[in-house]
Amino acid sequence: MTVRAKRITPQDFTKFGSVVSAPKGSPTTQAEEYKFWSDIAHYLIDGETEIGICTVYRQPKPEVSSVERHLRTPEILIPIDAPFVLPLHDEQAKEPLEAFEVRVGEAAVIGKGVWHGACLPLGKGECSYFVIFRRNTPRGDVMKKTIQPVLVEL
Repeated sequence: MTVRAKRITPQDFTKFGSVVSAPKGSPTTQAEEYKFWSDIAHYLIDGETEIGICTVYRQPKPEVSSVERHLRTPEILIPIDAPFVLPLHDEQAKEPLEAFEVRVGEAAVIGKGVWHGACLPLGKGECSYFVIFRRNTPRGDVMKKTIQPVLVEL
């Protein structure tokens, strides 16, 4: 099976979480040396958070064959140096996988319990992104499963 990656939009991403994009309105506050926009996104994490960095590498075939989820925390992914494609799995959906392009300057907030795969670099051989979730998630809140392999058109 093959799935085509599509641009992430708040409407298309709703069942998986939310999207954070650069605001278009007036800043909350500004001065000569800065502009600041407040309250552009919301998420709830029960407990202390941690920030990590994940670097992913282009593979010969952009295929997703495993996913994971976290039951106690949302997960926020923010591209650092290049866009990526975020694969998401919905057990109830007709298609086993959806894939969303997330560009530098955007963030994806994956809801609690949403199955997701490692991101795929887009336009480069590798890319890095920030990962923000509840502290100790990698050691105590990761469920993994294998799915039928899906080729992602980048």
